[in-house]
Amino acid sequence: MFQILHRDGLARIGELEINNKKITTPVLLPVIHPFKTDPWISAIKQMKLGGVITNSYILKKGGFQSGKDVHDLLGFPGLVMTDSGTFQEHMYGELKEGNIEMVKYQESIGSDIITIRDIFSEMDHSREKIREDLEENYRRGKEALTETERYIALPVHGGIYGDLRQESASMMGSLESEYFPIGGIVPLMERYMYAQVLDAILNSKMKLKSSSVIHAFGAGHPMFFPLLFLTGVDVIDSSAYIKYARDNRILTETGTVELKALSDELPASPYFDKYTAKELEAMSQDDRTIIIGLHNLYVSVKELDNIRQQIRSENIWNYAEYRSHSHPLLLEAFRKVLEYYEYTEKFEPHSRRTPLFYSGDESLKRPDIRRFIAKAVKQEGGVRIDKKPYSYYSDVPEAYVESQFGTVSMFLDETYPVAQSLFPGEYYESYKDITKFEKPEWKQFLLNKVDYVFNYQFGKSLFSFVDRDRIELQRSKNTGKIRNVYYDGKQILALRASDGLFSLNYEGAILLHANFNSPAHRVVVDPEVSDFIKDGKNVFAKFVENADPLIRPHDEVLIVDRNDNMLSYGRAILNREEMIDFKRGIAVKNRLRSKDSS
Repeated sequence: MFQILHRDGLARIGELEINNKKITTPVLLPVIHPFKTDPWISAIKQMKLGGVITNSYILKKGGFQSGKDVHDLLGFPGLVMTDSGTFQEHMYGELKEGNIEMVKYQESIGSDIITIRDIFSEMDHSREKIREDLEENYRRGKEALTETERYIALPVHGGIYGDLRQESASMMGSLESEYFPIGGIVPLMERYMYAQVLDAILNSKMKLKSSSVIHAFGAGHPMFFPLLFLTGVDVIDSSAYIKYARDNRILTETGTVELKALSDELPASPYFDKYTAKELEAMSQDDRTIIIGLHNLYVSVKELDNIRQQIRSENIWNYAEYRSHSHPLLLEAFRKVLEYYEYTEKFEPHSRRTPLFYSGDESLKRPDIRRFIAKAVKQEGGVRIDKKPYSYYSDVPEAYVESQFGTVSMFLDETYPVAQSLFPGEYYESYKDITKFEKPEWKQFLLNKVDYVFNYQFGKSLFSFVDRDRIELQRSKNTGKIRNVYYDGKQILALRASDGLFSLNYEGAILLHANFNSPAHRVVVDPEVSDFIKDGKNVFAKFVENADPLIRPHDEVLIVDRNDNMLSYGRAILNREEMIDFKRGIAVKNRLRSKDSS
């Protein structure tokens, strides 16, 4: 029911389909009081939000009868999720209704996503109490799945204890569901404990299947959105837009503004265009709450749209880091994400379409940058060259250069992130004399560069299995940069200008397959689709049987059958874990053309 459409590390744009209703994630589900829908439902439709969340406990206590459709009551045809009343129990005391009673009631009113009657873990609960509650939540989840075939949300709890979050996620993840809200984080949010919220999310996520839909319950302030979605959250819900409005607080992308603190001008918003701050303050509380609430919802949706664009542009790390500098506790939370390198690195591509924008020490600790430094940076000293690309301004081939990342080979001067980064005081200049590359020593430098980059990218020297004297290079006439690599007159590789890494073609894929043992760089597919793959069709996750554990998103890969016969080659969209877990969506984009195999 869920598939990835675009991704940038853990952050992803996906499609979730439930009951023939499709929503695009990341998505915001505004919290709606079922008996107080005006003017919120109209605004939600106008803002083109695909779903809402409302409370089945309030519905039941308010007399909404079983058998009636909650969509009709709300006047909303889109996706409707219902909570079971757990948070109300946390706030107001014990509920009488049991788990099955609430699950059956949600089913009877046509809820698209049903939530079990889970037990809320308080911040001050002991480990023993929380563990008991986790076991009871697991029992209730298992019980609910036997009572209904509807889409079930299984909340993950664990309080402030990371190991208990992992334990809860493992237990709930063993059940037949793919939708997992992270519960018990609202009290952390209310105390600005953003690092602890992300700690709870990442500890939960690492123990769930990568195909799971992750819902952050109650994480509704837009200034926190970039960090939430950076860590792979797919769904958030929010009542902040109305709660803050009741207190005359105005949401912005970077914080909260008290209405009384504004002298006259209001933040830019279609809902504030007609008013000054004084005029808004002079209104009745009800009217003022509606106008501020609509603005707050608008800002939340606008920030959500912005984040989707950042993911499409593969810029979410830059954006999240930039946003984190708006508040010290957000920066603390960003640093918390960086502690999860062993987990997050598996989802990080080896290059991005957007460069690294340095904004502090945290920039060099991002998982893709940290991996590059571990893999490519030497500890010994190198020469200092102040301009990029280094080789164009060097008098000595094969030098090591003191870069912002450490001492790196000049062979990597066009490779991500060395060339695709911007640091204070660092500039690019137009190329000087590219004719120097015609000199014998620099021609050898270019050949060595091909070998070095190939080894960095694929893990073996190219010249360990091909004769370097039979290699020819095609270079740009304008820049002198390597464009294509030929072997015995046949193109085998293309050096991408965007990231300084190689793209395979058919002949190159054959060489790779012949000289790297399985499972290196391989994606193994079901024999059922072999002919389709040979015809150039993309590889869908449901047909992947196995893959190299070292594959990262966007890697160049070989597509093979169970007997390791090469069927095609392409670009990975998912890593191995995702290829195995997902049942929908593309795992590898096939690059085979009909003329290649012929």
